[in-house]
Amino acid sequence: MSRAAQREETTVGRWPLLGQYALHFATVGILLPFLPAYLTSLSLSPTQIGMLLAIGPAMAIVAPQIFGHFADQRGRPDHMLRVITLGAAVSFTPLAFVRGAPALALVLVGYTFFSSSMTGVLDALALQRVASKGESFARLRLFGSAGFVVSSVAFGLAVTEVDRRTILIPLALMLVGSLWSFTVRARTASVGGRRPFAGLTLLARRDVAVLLACCALHWIACAPYHGTFAIHVGALGLPPAVVGLGAGLGVLAEIAVMALHPWAARRIEPRHVLAVAFAVSALRWWGMSVARSAEAIVALCLLHGMTFGAFYVGAVGTLGSRVPATLRVSGQALFVSITFGVGGLVGYVSAGATYDALGGPGAFTAAAVLELVAAGLILLGGREPS
Repeated sequence: MSRAAQREETTVGRWPLLGQYALHFATVGILLPFLPAYLTSLSLSPTQIGMLLAIGPAMAIVAPQIFGHFADQRGRPDHMLRVITLGAAVSFTPLAFVRGAPALALVLVGYTFFSSSMTGVLDALALQRVASKGESFARLRLFGSAGFVVSSVAFGLAVTEVDRRTILIPLALMLVGSLWSFTVRARTASVGGRRPFAGLTLLARRDVAVLLACCALHWIACAPYHGTFAIHVGALGLPPAVVGLGAGLGVLAEIAVMALHPWAARRIEPRHVLAVAFAVSALRWWGMSVARSAEAIVALCLLHGMTFGAFYVGAVGTLGSRVPATLRVSGQALFVSITFGVGGLVGYVSAGATYDALGGPGAFTAAAVLELVAAGLILLGGREPS
């Protein structure tokens, strides 16, 4: 990087970044758990809902690469953030009025084209701040988790039925996020004329390819929990409160792990954090396959701190240390595309079929096996070349 390029860099302010994290994940905190129920209220079949929910991961395969390329090429990730937040809000608006599956699909294609790129840009901005200010990525990212749990719990307590408020309240949060994005200002070193999707060249590095493959395997293994947890709890004859309590405690555990991560990061190599996260997740899914009581299932949900919290900060930290600053946004976009795009799409498609074929215990047992495969791969093949 030239001295001129270094002089041009400006680091994003702490509070603008934390506010953007909180607003974005507050929106996700409502849509992730409650959107399927809203779609059910529109008289859509489970098959139709599954197809609609698969649109997000499908968009995440391509869209982050586009926004990541332009953010790195121009050295203005803050500009891309404004495009993404405004585009998501505008394209999401018709969801409050349309009802049929084809129209809903069209709206979700537009919305997820923008929203699937949000975390890649935010995480890249956070990594830039970590590199220049020496802060902890985990303690920046935990504000997103806090926004998620506050909005999810508050919305669940405030409404007695799932209706259009499931769309209107997230839309209001998106509009606030669009305005807030103008407080986020950052400039990075730019390399004009870079060919499109230059971030894909990172896959030529064996350690990066192994890392991303392990992340995708982990996310596929999480699919039975993301897609069939409530169904599994109901099949055991347990009340829906188990789902809400388990999810809430899980996110609180996630926040705690992220808060403690800087202490662990000084002692444990990031890829070893990932290996531990995968191994603990395997234990969690095996436990889910044999647990029958509400107490046992809720207790297992506390391991979500490792399943997502340790996994996410470990993955972003490992990848961030292996990607040059001029490809920082593209690198995080690649993580989103492979993990939540490819992994999410395969996971959503396979989770239902596995549940139908093997039942809840069989689906969670298969997930545990996948986690052990990911743990072995990251230990054996994920070491950075000397």
